[in-house]
Amino acid sequence: MLALGRQKVSAAGEAHRIALIRGDAMRLPIASRSADAVTIAFGIRNVQRADVACAELVRVLRPGGRVAILEFGVPRVPGIKPLYLWYFTHVLPRVGRAISGHRAAYSYLPASVGTFAPPAEFVGTLRAAGFSDVRADPLTFGIVYLYTGRLPL
Repeated sequence: MLALGRQKVSAAGEAHRIALIRGDAMRLPIASRSADAVTIAFGIRNVQRADVACAELVRVLRPGGRVAILEFGVPRVPGIKPLYLWYFTHVLPRVGRAISGHRAAYSYLPASVGTFAPPAEFVGTLRAAGFSDVRADPLTFGIVYLYTGRLPL
């Protein structure tokens, strides 16, 4: 994914401004106050200590920097929630195993989503780390949430 991202950054003529890196979310390999923005897509639920990772995001951001985190959630819409949970726990693992051949991967996904902090709690984690203007916007009936925040100036 990083290789594809680097190709896109280069094609857009932004390689001099944008650096894509891979690292442990609890020990990012970049200098303090060196980033304007940080993003995580569908990975914060897999971090051993989300609170430590969020503090690390604060460390690397410049004042005024932004965070954007996409993560799976559980829909709260009454008619959608039971259908989604049935699909997510019964259909998706079977289809995923049939396509990928990896038995555990698609069983792990529903389990990890089910144990991740609810939106209000994760918003609190981001605020406790030092972010302001924190929001949790549900997308696709709450199947995914976009968490955003800013580091105060």
